[in-house]
Amino acid sequence: MRVEENNSNVWRKEKESLPASMTVEASYVMAMVLMALSVLIRTAYGEFCWTTEVMNLHGIVQKQRFREEDQESILNHGQVKKDSGEVEGYVGISGREKEIITKIYEPEEVLRMLTIFSGEGGQQE
Repeated sequence: MRVEENNSNVWRKEKESLPASMTVEASYVMAMVLMALSVLIRTAYGEFCWTTEVMNLHGIVQKQRFREEDQESILNHGQVKKDSGEVEGYVGISGREKEIITKIYEPEEVLRMLTIFSGEGGQQE
């Protein structure tokens, strides 16, 4: 910018090109980068939700395994139920499924098996 010599109050712009400007090609690249970032963030959020639900399923299955009473738990995207000596858990989000089936923890059975294998149980003198 330069001041005219005849009129000191008027500013006049010279036609100059800026050293960096947004071209059409740069705007396409910018759109592709922003779209790639949004897909990456959405995928990370989906993985976070999936991992959280599976961890929640594991925790509830373990709690049900050690409880005495039969009970059913409803999750956001699945359920956990306990019946006939097994705990069954299921979760499904956006086409991905995870199912956990495990036996109920019975410490009496473990103690019985230990006495059988140690040779002390069932012998009379």
